[in-house]
Amino acid sequence: MAVITMLSAKASPGVTTAVAALATAWPHRLLVVDADPAGGDLLRGWGGPWLVDGHLTSECGVVSFAAATRHLGAVPSEGLAGHVQEIPGHDHVRLVAGVTTRAQAGAIGDDGWRRLACATRDLAREGPDVLIDAGRWAPETPWPLITEADLVLVGVRPNLRHISAALPLITTLRELIPITRLGALVSATTSRQADRVARAVGVPVAVELPDDPAAARFFSDAEGNCPPRHSALLRTSRKAALRLQRSLTPPATTVADGLEAGAA
Repeated sequence: MAVITMLSAKASPGVTTAVAALATAWPHRLLVVDADPAGGDLLRGWGGPWLVDGHLTSECGVVSFAAATRHLGAVPSEGLAGHVQEIPGHDHVRLVAGVTTRAQAGAIGDDGWRRLACATRDLAREGPDVLIDAGRWAPETPWPLITEADLVLVGVRPNLRHISAALPLITTLRELIPITRLGALVSATTSRQADRVARAVGVPVAVELPDDPAAARFFSDAEGNCPPRHSALLRTSRKAALRLQRSLTPPATTVADGLEAGAA
């Protein structure tokens, strides 16, 4: 299976919304990792109702993993045990919750992110896919989770501000990973706009998601009573998730059942 990392060069490009939508629609078992060093929004946004009612907790995630493995070098997938949570109503998805402060991200450091990259890489070899939200490009960016990914997607909206901001990040990424492992995630777009973005940034568009504000608010802030099952965003996410998963999975690979949530 595959490790896919998403990040952005500018605020509000739709990466976290896309991660939540793609996770909801993912065709196989999936581990979602919130690795935004500025403070993860997946738990407090998409997962907000489950956080409030006690089904999810911020105490179980990247911070607890980094603390528990701080004396280790290479960490196998078993090192994730106890730091993974079930997402209510989404039997195929598990979550490693993110930091709540920049100080926590600083305490994790490159070594902590490297151990997490090692564990998620090992997990992906066993079966479940891994989808990582690495947040906005910054000095604290978790580079090991980017360089070890099978595919890195840069989030961008189809306007000049976002494209201009994305160009230096893409230049940096091209120095670190092969171009074949790099693509764009274009949010709030049409196919014509996405094509223009691809030409402007010089990498192919791997995922394009439509402008669907109501559905986006559900996945970013859990606004609304239920997932918008017939929304344009979710329909497109289903197609994108299936295409991504198939393109990154060898035909003979079968999905393992071994991703258990740890006690909160």
